Amino acid sequence: MSFKLFSLYKLLKLNKNNEKKIKTVDYNPSYSFYTDLQVLYALWFAKIKGNTHQEKLESFYNKQASLYDSYRSRMLHGRQPLISEMSAKKNDVWVDFGGGTGSNLEFFGKNVTDFKQVTIVDITPSLVEVAKERIAKNNWSNVNIVVGDVTDQHLSGLPKEGTVDLITISYALTMIPNWKDALVNAKRLLKPNGRIAICDFTVDSSQWCISQRFWKKLFSFDNVILNKEHIVFLQDNFKCVKHDVNYGTFPYVPGVFKCPYYVFIGKKIETK
Repeated sequence: MSFKLFSLYKLLKLNKNNEKKIKTVDYNPSYSFYTDLQVLYALWFAKIKGNTHQEKLESFYNKQASLYDSYRSRMLHGRQPLISEMSAKKNDVWVDFGGGTGSNLEFFGKNVTDFKQVTIVDITPSLVEVAKERIAKNNWSNVNIVVGDVTDQHLSGLPKEGTVDLITISYALTMIPNWKDALVNAKRLLKPNGRIAICDFTVDSSQWCISQRFWKKLFSFDNVILNKEHIVFLQDNFKCVKHDVNYGTFPYVPGVFKCPYYVFIGKKIETK
């Protein structure tokens, strides 16, 4: 009898926890061969110029911003599992570092309104414009945008220190030169036991050395720096809840050419 009551208690508790989770939806933006050609042209022939990090990113993205999601959704394989497993809960305060076009919000659809507050932080004006259009189209009144550097602890518009439930960084950490400062800022913003969820390209010890060098060199042309130290730093500063490494393909590239990517979910360690 006591075993049945205990099992019933566990079932009720599980259902209660599931009710608190914000439901996700499928997100598969439409594309065509013509739109892909435009993106590929911008990728191959973009002249990266400028003196500041922001200027360099803007010069790279400004001609492909409107088509960014349609192409990237088929090569940024870590986003879907990241969103599914980061356990977003109703009334969470969510900050999306390097949120760009705001496409991560599409995985929640109309359920974005279940968040108490969502803040997209990005340094690239052309991507932010797409995010603004997305927010207006969906009438997401609880979403705001901060244009600026995620490493800046004094950036206007960020939530107060220790008030954030969830921070995501999807395929942005490799594009931040002083990436450790971004993670320190994320840790500062999180509540005790707040969650950080990150996915990005990487190199892995399971690869041959020549494969590691190949991918590092290839990505470096777009100022994307693959770095195994991301995981080391994350594990030193957050309690690891999940860490997976998988391999993903790219549109129009033979399937034998796969690059590793990681998904890391951790918690801010509560200090007394």
